[in-house]
Amino acid sequence: MEYRVVDRPDFVWIDVMHPTADELQVIATAHGLPPTVVEDCLDPEHLPKFERIGDATFLILRLHDIAAPDDASSVQELTRKIAIFFRPDFVLTVHRVELHEISRVRDQFTASNSPCTQPALLAALANSVLESYERPLARAEATLDTFESGLFDGGVAPSLQQAHNLKRRVSLTRRILWQTTNVIQKLMPSSGPPEPLFQDVRESVDAYLFWSDQLLEEVNLLLQVHLAMASHRTGEVMRVLTVFSAFFLPLTFIVGVYGMNFDFMPELRQRYGYPAVMVFMGIVVLSIFAWFRRRGWLGGRVRARG
Repeated sequence: MEYRVVDRPDFVWIDVMHPTADELQVIATAHGLPPTVVEDCLDPEHLPKFERIGDATFLILRLHDIAAPDDASSVQELTRKIAIFFRPDFVLTVHRVELHEISRVRDQFTASNSPCTQPALLAALANSVLESYERPLARAEATLDTFESGLFDGGVAPSLQQAHNLKRRVSLTRRILWQTTNVIQKLMPSSGPPEPLFQDVRESVDAYLFWSDQLLEEVNLLLQVHLAMASHRTGEVMRVLTVFSAFFLPLTFIVGVYGMNFDFMPELRQRYGYPAVMVFMGIVVLSIFAWFRRRGWLGGRVRARG
């Protein structure tokens, strides 16, 4: 276990990293934390939550993991958890690995010479957690623009797997931001004017949630367009095959008739029987072509794209 203490005039902040269950239980006993809080701190799958315990408050927030793979399919693969327990004069943060966002806030409060209040620390932690989603959302937006260019501008079109992975990441991000919004809402006082710092946090989480909603809607539209274009390409192929079939079906019938082995077929004894049949087949082809042309079925491009 590693821990760092930031001692301010109004409160003490203890930042604990990768503790064991026994070590965390010692800290919980020393500061009067209930066993359920200890269990939540150690549960890596816990989603954002807000809980009041007597005169204390317990929060769980999740920030985006910069090392998360592109095919992350769960909240645990995409994000990291931070547990926050605070009283008026005490703040405890618990996380399993070193987090750049938490280290930045800790360095800020350690180096600051001006008075720092507990609400300022909580707002800084919440803002740092939310800022971790800015880069992945911006990257998702850039990826979406690339996919759209590939579909409509003749570039490299995305595969369904790539589009699905993008949708999965954006959907998981939106889910976490929505739950974080509920936590921030409960963190604000129910009566009286809200703390300006928490109001800024609320505006930030609303902005990120709106951003993720917009991206998710665009990704769903991209998938629909992708499927529609795939269906269109299939339709073009079927159109070509249908045209060829329409031309060759009557010709195949004629050839089949004259391929029968009968002794009494008068056309076989005619000197010009073969040329006459070829001319008749040509007339059939031209008739089919004229009929298709009049119906407008050959007006567009019938060559299927690869």
